Amino acid sequence: MPVIAAKMWLSLLFFVTVCISCSQALAANVTIKGIKDDKILSNVQAHIDNIELPQAPYQYEQFSQQIIIKVAQATQVFGYYHVDIKVKAPSAADANNQWSVAVDLGQATLLSDVDLIIVGAGQQEPALLQVLAKTSVAKGKQLNHGAYEQLKAQLQNIVLSLGYFDYKFTQHSIQVFETTHSSVIKLHLQTGERYRFGELRFPEDKRAEPLVLEALPFAIGDAYEADKLATLSRRLKQTQYFRHALVRPLVAEAQGLSVPIEVILTHKPLDNFDLGAGFSSDIGPRFTAKWQRPWVNNAGHSIGADLFLSAPEQYISVDYRIPLEDPVQNYASFQVGFQSQNDNDTTSDKFSVSATRHWTVVDSDWQRALFLRLEQETFTQGVEEAQTTRLLTPGLTLSRLRSRGGLDITWGDKQSLTTEVAADSLFSDIDMLRITAKSKWVRSWQEHRVLWRFDAGAVITDSFAQVPASLRYFAGGDQSIRGFGYRTLSPSKLNADNERELTGGQYLVVGSVEYTYPIAENWRMAVFIDAGTATNKLSADIATGAGAGIKWLSPVGPVRVYIARGNSDFESQWRLHFSMGPAL
Repeated sequence: MPVIAAKMWLSLLFFVTVCISCSQALAANVTIKGIKDDKILSNVQAHIDNIELPQAPYQYEQFSQQIIIKVAQATQVFGYYHVDIKVKAPSAADANNQWSVAVDLGQATLLSDVDLIIVGAGQQEPALLQVLAKTSVAKGKQLNHGAYEQLKAQLQNIVLSLGYFDYKFTQHSIQVFETTHSSVIKLHLQTGERYRFGELRFPEDKRAEPLVLEALPFAIGDAYEADKLATLSRRLKQTQYFRHALVRPLVAEAQGLSVPIEVILTHKPLDNFDLGAGFSSDIGPRFTAKWQRPWVNNAGHSIGADLFLSAPEQYISVDYRIPLEDPVQNYASFQVGFQSQNDNDTTSDKFSVSATRHWTVVDSDWQRALFLRLEQETFTQGVEEAQTTRLLTPGLTLSRLRSRGGLDITWGDKQSLTTEVAADSLFSDIDMLRITAKSKWVRSWQEHRVLWRFDAGAVITDSFAQVPASLRYFAGGDQSIRGFGYRTLSPSKLNADNERELTGGQYLVVGSVEYTYPIAENWRMAVFIDAGTATNKLSADIATGAGAGIKWLSPVGPVRVYIARGNSDFESQWRLHFSMGPAL
């Protein structure tokens, strides 16, 4: 038996070797001359590439005829029906077996008449009319079979996406009159009636029905739109309840013009855990841990906890979320957290409890968050005495995030504006108004990419000495002004040893512009300039940082390394920065 098996394997190896040799011989070594249009040339090459290359002179005639047929077919697609094709076989002395094909396209066929008609309930649909207005299939234009098929496919895709499931092309033809170099196209579309959203069906998953109903971007009975099904599927995935979500129409089971919608959901595990580690030149090594129970009860409540550990900062928080009108963008959350910081001249321990209402409005990208936070912070800032400040802070945050390109963002922007207030008469130790605005943009033009950002903030109070360290402003670091250490730019006071100790600032102004350009696959070079300050006086001199760097798009996300020269009133030095993560 082993001998027989060995022979079988040898035979199979020989067969595979012969097949590989034959496939290499099938690639026709043919040079095409006379065609200047790249699209036509590519189509011709695609047609002739699968012809078997002749191995003996007696096969040359058959091969030449195959070439002529294939070239004629490839050029007719673009409206050339009178093509002159001359095939030249290789000479006996040509060791490369090189063939030459000279092509004269001749006169193109033009469209003498184009009859495009849409009738039925959807004849005034803007999307259909827009396609007809922009199509290159028009009287006087050159015949192009590909453009005709593309037009037909576009119309078909639109009517299906809008729920005209009974559509049909009552006429669809191309007539070519070779003697007059002319052609006629007829394309008549009967849309039929438009279907509407019918009942929702949940195979073996009735528990999710209330949550799905809250996330619906349409009402039962609305006109069908495939985009709204895609929106529902995306929203269900964003709820964190489900690992997979499939929403599809059951057209075959429609009753009248009402098409049922099937919702198939795969739930996440009862508990989800996520561990992570990283490093940046701002805070050094860091460790993160997250736990989430996405489905606490039938009402869709969820609970989660976050842990962050690094040398200068640690925090832990627990968050309980209650869906309201929409579990994705309209919910309430309650959070308890503890944060500890020991960095530069800041020592701080903060305990906080907060309640937040999150919501959006129709046709808006902006997320709104109205919050009430109670926090007590014990801190020492620079040369100041240790103290404890309690604040009851109502506030509002407006934020928006848009991006394209996945991990390597090519277009996007991120904005946030937070206003928070505290009053001595309302369970707070001081009167305070704090406003912080952040904006970051990424835009690309071909291979060129520009990232710019702007941060601004102000603390308005008569008792700044009692403002907690976590609410004061500092600048410097990878995400602020490069060329300086993390949070090393702020007003300062001299200690007993005549050394500067940071106090934090009432105001923050930071701006940055960065330009990147690809230098290799997954590698981009960067140049940048940062400027700004954290200060108690807006007239204070600004610090600047300028330099260059490189970004590598790793499998786990962008990795950036920069070298920057920082300049301020107190220092001027070179610094290396390292960070990971998306641009926004």
